[in-house]
Amino acid sequence: MKVCFIFTPEQMVNKCFYTASIWKNYSKNAILVPPLGMVYLAALLIDKGYDASFIDANIENLSKEQIIERLNEIKPDYLLFNTITDNLQDTLTWIKEIRTDYNKPVIIGGPHMEIYPKETLTHECVDYGVVGDGWETLPELLDSLEKGRDLTEVKGLVFRQNGSVILTETRPKTVSLEDVPFPARDLLPNEKYDTILSKARPITIMITALGCPFKCTYCCTDTNLRARSAEHIVAEVEECINKYGISEIEFYDETFTVNKKKMHRFLDLVEEKGLRFYWSVRTRVDCVDRELLGRMAKNGCIRINFGIESGDEKVLKAINRNMSIDTIRNAVKWSNEAGVLTFGFFMIGLPQDTKESIERTLSLMLELDLDFMQLNKFTMLPNSEIYENYQKENKTDFWREYTLGNASLDDFKRDYLNVTEEELDAYLERGYKQFYYRPKYIWKKLLAIKSFTEFKRLASGALSLLGSRG
Repeated sequence: MKVCFIFTPEQMVNKCFYTASIWKNYSKNAILVPPLGMVYLAALLIDKGYDASFIDANIENLSKEQIIERLNEIKPDYLLFNTITDNLQDTLTWIKEIRTDYNKPVIIGGPHMEIYPKETLTHECVDYGVVGDGWETLPELLDSLEKGRDLTEVKGLVFRQNGSVILTETRPKTVSLEDVPFPARDLLPNEKYDTILSKARPITIMITALGCPFKCTYCCTDTNLRARSAEHIVAEVEECINKYGISEIEFYDETFTVNKKKMHRFLDLVEEKGLRFYWSVRTRVDCVDRELLGRMAKNGCIRINFGIESGDEKVLKAINRNMSIDTIRNAVKWSNEAGVLTFGFFMIGLPQDTKESIERTLSLMLELDLDFMQLNKFTMLPNSEIYENYQKENKTDFWREYTLGNASLDDFKRDYLNVTEEELDAYLERGYKQFYYRPKYIWKKLLAIKSFTEFKRLASGALSLLGSRG
């Protein structure tokens, strides 16, 4: 049996996060990284004897006609897609377009399927949906299809039968990333992946844990942490370097440094094996200290992405991010002392936000000696505590209607705000201008440039983050 994973083109950021002008000018080339979940599953299927291929139509900027041409060459029996909630409608559009000329059964997976499985299957362009993790469900589904077995026996599946949508028993999440093969990076055009902040190419991303142990009220990530050992992580790092020639790795975990003991073991192994590569991480400000940051910098860490979110302690407490402003200041200060670039993520427009709290967020953003920042308009996503509370109070579910095709992202309303949408847009525009247009900031970045390549990256980054204001 042949299967083909397709990562659809034009994977743009959710327009709800920005003003119209910022979204319009947000470069599609700012972050081009491999869809790791799909190549993990491809590796798993290959390991089980399936003929699995992969088309990254996004990185290759393929048209529908070019995708069809590839499919006619590969001749897969099933087409596999991944989706998150806010790009579902775009994904469905591509599936419909592809099936007009290459009409094979479609299997869709991803985080969205766990939230609105039956609603997604109302779209007839989708035949089967993997609900939850696909590690066991996808191989069982393909095996059952090949052998004509009863699909109701496959846990974690949604499908149509005799005009009805059938949702089978929930599959427990017991598989960790140590139980499956490393991602099939040999299926990827590794030389094409890049980000505007990368120091070297080719780059890739890695995931060292599934889930996050923290329970931020705005987040929909699974709180059941399934982490890999330091030894297993380093083994994949070695494969990336030695087999694929990777020069830079971005660890895409929600909180890479949450286990400091494991972090130090990871750094021990990097030192013992003499591994030389650039890397960056995502984490929380309360999950680092001066010693750890120093060791990370010594062993190739070039950037740390902090989820700071708000500059108001009352707002932070309300969203269950119990950290002080001083903790934020120290984490950024220690990173700068270690020589690690800092990237801060902020949100405005949380339900608890006021004009005063937003001003405090913008002030902190400017006060901290950050190298980069990203400021978003908070958007409630399904399966988060904030959204569930909103649903109960308002007796409405926007994302369900969106899934059914009865609403679009343009219909999304922030009727819970203590500020108007126009005021929120003004704060967002002002935040970007004040941060990136500061003479002190511009001068600092120009002095740090060591090559023409770095200059081009900085210019590209500035254009994608700033664009033309309007």
